[in-house]
Amino acid sequence: MSEAETTQETGSQEAAAPAVNFIDTLPEDIRAEPSLKNFSDIGGLAKSYVHAQRLIGSDKVPIPGKSATEEDWDMVYSRLGRPTDANGYEIEMPKAFEEKDSQRFREAAFKAGLNGKQASAMAEMLNGQLTEASETYTTNAENLRHDSEMELRKEWGKAFEQNMQKANRGAEYFADSEVLDIQLADGRKVGDHPQLIRMFASLAERIAEDNVEGKAQDAIMTPVEANRELAELQAKDSPYWDKTHPQHDSFVQRAAQLFELMGE
Repeated sequence: MSEAETTQETGSQEAAAPAVNFIDTLPEDIRAEPSLKNFSDIGGLAKSYVHAQRLIGSDKVPIPGKSATEEDWDMVYSRLGRPTDANGYEIEMPKAFEEKDSQRFREAAFKAGLNGKQASAMAEMLNGQLTEASETYTTNAENLRHDSEMELRKEWGKAFEQNMQKANRGAEYFADSEVLDIQLADGRKVGDHPQLIRMFASLAERIAEDNVEGKAQDAIMTPVEANRELAELQAKDSPYWDKTHPQHDSFVQRAAQLFELMGE
């Protein structure tokens, strides 16, 4: 057989040889290692090894498993920056918090395993929410007070200032100033509620009547009172309707005054 034929036959045999799995080239005692099944070639195994070497010596925190105890988690929280106790948080508490609220927050943050940065972020978020809620509450209270005043102005007309003075006198006589300053659920003070203002004005008027002071001659009527008197002036067979009656002009003049008080 010539040298060319020998070379050709050897080459054919080499080409026909089956590929060798790289795991089969490893020592027999580690070939069955389950973790090696994830690699199909020596290159992948080498990359995994390099990555593992880079991690060696780095500060790692093991994650406890399902059967971990509270002590196991305490160790993790400590490694992640949680202080040694609830009073160890150096954070700015929400302005609306009282001391007992601040302590409850610290204890809750500690139990949840929060580090200082996380606890500060939570406190900042709560402070923002509480501030926004307080501003909304104050705005709503101001709007309600304004609505109450507008309601009474519409009801009392030109007698508003006069009746408010009566209400203030009634409030001073029957109620303590501290009671009047109590805030209702909607944010208004007790003394700002229109129903109470009406009540105090009515009580002040009754006190004046009981003291035989009577109603002042220059007292301003409310639209309701003016409408009541107008109805009497314009009753059937009233001088208001009879131009020949001696009191006709005075009735008409008084009616005009009442119309003005009624805002018409």
